[in-house]
Amino acid sequence: MPEKHIPLIMDIIDNIVSPDTRIRKYTDRQILKILILLQIFNISYRSSEIFLSNHKEYLVMTGIREIPSFQTLSRRARLFDLHAINREIVFLYSIKECAALDSFMIHTCKYSTAIRRKNWGKYRDPESGWSKTTKGWSYGRKCHMSMDVDSLLIMDWIVTRGNIHDSKVSHDLVDSVRNFSYILGDSAYDTSDIYDYIFENTHSIPVIDTNKRRGIVPERLSVNRKIGIDLRREYASMHSLRWEIERMLSILEEIMKTENIWYVRNRDYDTAMGLKAIAYNLMIVSNIKTGNKPREIMKIVSC
Repeated sequence: MPEKHIPLIMDIIDNIVSPDTRIRKYTDRQILKILILLQIFNISYRSSEIFLSNHKEYLVMTGIREIPSFQTLSRRARLFDLHAINREIVFLYSIKECAALDSFMIHTCKYSTAIRRKNWGKYRDPESGWSKTTKGWSYGRKCHMSMDVDSLLIMDWIVTRGNIHDSKVSHDLVDSVRNFSYILGDSAYDTSDIYDYIFENTHSIPVIDTNKRRGIVPERLSVNRKIGIDLRREYASMHSLRWEIERMLSILEEIMKTENIWYVRNRDYDTAMGLKAIAYNLMIVSNIKTGNKPREIMKIVSC
């Protein structure tokens, strides 16, 4: 299966990454191709030399003769503007009709380790935090994402401390899908501030779960939140599409291994998530182009 998809993914990278303006031993295109291959097959930087040595065909596709060191890959990965690269992908393939917002936890250490460090009062990662999720209390970072429900592409991502509420970064996520007709979200986004921002800065219709714990006494509701609650009732049938982002997050956690990214010194979590998001999007696009179901990425990553 990869012999059909990987060349297509390499061609897409050639189309979205501009040629280098100066001579380098490894061009940006070559480095990005290697990084995406490592993400698809879940290979670490340190194991990249062994992996590429055993798959000479990928060296031919990337156009390199000498395998870069893991230090080079790590350093060059942090220099990429991965958000800009992802925007090029979604510009070409996004449908821009219905968007969804959600988040998930990235565990930066084992739960037992987090508990032990909590008791000691000494954490290693200054940007990790505790958050209560549907799976219970979790410790780590939080990744907030927006996606195109129709094309299944990830539009953008934001990595924050684990205890940052979804609503705190909602404006940036809304900006990433501001040209969509509908924006779907769970009850975490049911705030007057988010409704205000959507109505004032986009032409989108928000379809957001009502958070009854915040109260829905009509005479106490702000004007925009009252309108938002009415829209949720009017577009109730559409809200089921929000489960598409839940499925996408499950794929990222279980197949792309984003649920556990252990903290190490100098690890850039925005870069780590960006590479996984771009690899996911490229596999989705390659499946669409080859006539397969978009989410059948196991046929690619398991080979």
